[in-house]
Amino acid sequence: MAANVKKGDKVRFLNMQGGGIVARVEGRTVYVEDEDGFEMPCQENEVVLIEAGAQQKKEAEERRIEEKRGEVPEIIVDSSDEYKFSESASDEHSPRFFLAFIKSDKGNSGYLDLYAVNDSNSYAFFTLTEQVGETNDVRMLHYGTIEPNTKLMLDKYNPQRIDNQTWQCQLVLFKKSRTFAAYPPVSTSVKVKATKFFRDNTFVPTDFFDERAVLYPIIEDELQSKIEQLTLSDLHKIVKQKERQYQKQQSKPNSKPGDIIEVDLHIEAILDSTANISNGELLQIQIARFKHVMEENINKKGQRIVFIHGVGNGVLKTEVRKTLERQYRKCNYQDASFKEYGYGATMVVIG
Repeated sequence: MAANVKKGDKVRFLNMQGGGIVARVEGRTVYVEDEDGFEMPCQENEVVLIEAGAQQKKEAEERRIEEKRGEVPEIIVDSSDEYKFSESASDEHSPRFFLAFIKSDKGNSGYLDLYAVNDSNSYAFFTLTEQVGETNDVRMLHYGTIEPNTKLMLDKYNPQRIDNQTWQCQLVLFKKSRTFAAYPPVSTSVKVKATKFFRDNTFVPTDFFDERAVLYPIIEDELQSKIEQLTLSDLHKIVKQKERQYQKQQSKPNSKPGDIIEVDLHIEAILDSTANISNGELLQIQIARFKHVMEENINKKGQRIVFIHGVGNGVLKTEVRKTLERQYRKCNYQDASFKEYGYGATMVVIG
């Protein structure tokens, strides 16, 4: 007897030969579609479930993951070559450690794979806990020891189930040699928001995965820590300073006034690191550089400037052209040479 059969399930008849796929269920009547496409109505207790359909498989997977939540994984040292990367070139006193999310490889399941990434030349013992309700109590999620310069997959998560959770990560770095430079223990919290994982531009290329990832820094290098403390005003000052250096490099004695000026608006050409800077702030920084170059050349009628913005999702290109139409109406613009830049650049002619 089959109980709770659903659309998409594969069944066979109990008292006769044959079977098929459940096309629909109305009350206790099950409509079974055979391989020729014909539907046969029968009672629910007259069919036997052979294989669950996609919906039931998905629900079973969710139940399995939820049941696993109560289990705390054993300590694991991962030494698989697949999960190791090159030795960190950073200073011994500037290790890095991240929690990283990548999209699961199971098609459009919506699940995320959580990794611990140890970008240091030391072993890392870590604990990851979650806050329980409004109390100070925590629940253990994962703990383990990770080899130097290694990433370790921890679990698979439904982003909606971990929305607005506060995770606490504690970390101790050590080496198995007799003596090593001590690094103070780390304890920090991570706030997880599900909405972040539903925006494609949140996932970015990293040095640790072939896929794009979302990184939560547990230990940051010195430069990242300084950038985190900067205000947006400070970032604009950095942009202007780098732009002055750029202009000095471009102003050669034999250059001609009518030569094309090429300006790269990619954020990596402006800042050395983008850790803990929101996408909105990054866009403001890129537009600030664009405006600075425009103001520097606004009185040079006929001057041609190529702004390289890339293709991406088109946000930067759109914002550049909106700014031109609102604030620089006397200037003409068009797509730059396709041969040289593809669709990733806009040429402005100062008017």
